[in-house]
Amino acid sequence: MPAQYKGWRLSTKTMNGKLWLRWQHPDESFARYGCTIDPKDILSTIAHVRFSIDLAIELEEEAAKQARRYQG
Repeated sequence: MPAQYKGWRLSTKTMNGKLWLRWQHPDESFARYGCTIDPKDILSTIAHVRFSIDLAIELEEEAAKQARRYQG
């Protein structure tokens, strides 16, 4: 079972000899986002992915608030 963070699916994939950490939005069917994993600094890679997901969630929430504000 793949790992998850706040509903986002996390997976790894080897491409061109490099290991990538990829993350997928809960409403999408594929991992749109990814970055290479630095084997010497895995914790920084994980922190970057968590920050990116948290930011995406925050932006989606703000966009939803704005949409509600303009609808009514």
